[in-house]
Amino acid sequence: MIPRIPEDPARRAQRKADLLMASQLLRGQAVLAVDDLGQRADHWGRRWLWLRAQLADPWVRTAGALGAAFMAGSGRRRGRWMQALRWGLLAWRIWRRKP
Repeated sequence: MIPRIPEDPARRAQRKADLLMASQLLRGQAVLAVDDLGQRADHWGRRWLWLRAQLADPWVRTAGALGAAFMAGSGRRRGRWMQALRWGLLAWRIWRRKP
């Protein structure tokens, strides 16, 4: 419920000052919240750029391909056809990546 505007000029001036102070406090809190959100976004943006740089490194790609080849070759629980299919899929992916 919104209180009535006082008739007394002194109380009216006090109410106006209180409302202005509350407005300034709210603006300050909003600025701090947006600044905090911006810092978090910058932090995650730096992490994303670092991860992209790591994934673009040829050594990391080679290690990933070797790891995938090892995982494809170590699947003895599966049948021979499934293993051949996985090797074929791996070879096709590697061949497709080459420019």
